[in-house]
Amino acid sequence: MAARSYELPIHVGALAIILTVSASACAFPLVAVKFPVLRIPANFLFVVRHFGTGVLIATAFVHLIPTAFVSLTDPCLPSFWNQKYPAMAGAIALAAVFLITVVEMVFSHGRSACSLPPAFDPHVALEHGPEKCLSADCEQTVHRCGRVNSTGQQLQRITEANAALDRIDTMPYKSIDDESHSQSIRVAEISKQLKNPLHKEKAKRKKAVLQCLLLELGILFHSVFIGMALSVEVGDDFVVLLIAIAFHQTFEGLALGSRIASLSWKDGSIKPWLMALAYGCTTPIGQAIGLATHSLYDPDSETGLLMVGTMNAISSGLLIFTALVDLLAEDFLSDESWHVLQGKRRYLACFLVFLGAFGMSVIGAWA
Repeated sequence: MAARSYELPIHVGALAIILTVSASACAFPLVAVKFPVLRIPANFLFVVRHFGTGVLIATAFVHLIPTAFVSLTDPCLPSFWNQKYPAMAGAIALAAVFLITVVEMVFSHGRSACSLPPAFDPHVALEHGPEKCLSADCEQTVHRCGRVNSTGQQLQRITEANAALDRIDTMPYKSIDDESHSQSIRVAEISKQLKNPLHKEKAKRKKAVLQCLLLELGILFHSVFIGMALSVEVGDDFVVLLIAIAFHQTFEGLALGSRIASLSWKDGSIKPWLMALAYGCTTPIGQAIGLATHSLYDPDSETGLLMVGTMNAISSGLLIFTALVDLLAEDFLSDESWHVLQGKRRYLACFLVFLGAFGMSVIGAWA
């Protein structure tokens, strides 16, 4: 790239444009919720929420994964990357999925607020015996605030219940009484904790905040490199990329902002605004880095390809898990979703997800 072909004022103007577009898009859903006097339609958040889910899914599958494979299999890289193991981008994305799964297991408080249906609970089998366990009195399901039960989980519970019943057959009566007493105390303590509405609400909120933070992390990872790529472009390619990234940032910002706005924050909390600001500033920070290093940083160099490819692969893994498991599955496949989304409203939500994915996929032709 010739130094004289680089027009610094235009690139500085592009930084201001992307900063304004990104911050405004992410903050707009928050403004709509925090300031009802603006009379923004009540269904706005519903539309943006589900449209944004489609945007995030398309970002992972159409923008990030293909870019990661292209970067990490470039002919300029050593043969390990493009001949011996061209699947590295997929492996990195898979590692990111496993990592975020572990993070959710460790930090998600929903796990402590879940309960088994007593009919399949081995502790109830020990406490009441097989007849009591299978009776109608034990069929009431305790409220759950974690993720919805899967078929695999139900099968696991049945297996555990059968194992518990087998232990009952081989245990002396005294042993049964002792273990039943200890188990009944434990079950009573857990039930008391579960019935506390404050505990359930607090656990649910912490889980939602964690999911939102992981979602933003996946977005921020690749936003820096989007900004750097824009700042090193020149000529007609720069104009096309600027327009495409402006739309990209708008869609993605609305998607993230709607999820932040849907959380219950304390009155006067600045955390949601800081999250919106972080999104708004990340791509411009990448642009600023690109402006400062445009004569040094080459995205087509070996270092540039490895850095961009690796970070895009990590981001794709984070977004794939978060968008599919925490957003799409929670919104459409959980027990709660069948009460929240019913009839035409469910069909409209599905259409909005498709529309968001389609729109972001089209933008993938340029950015």
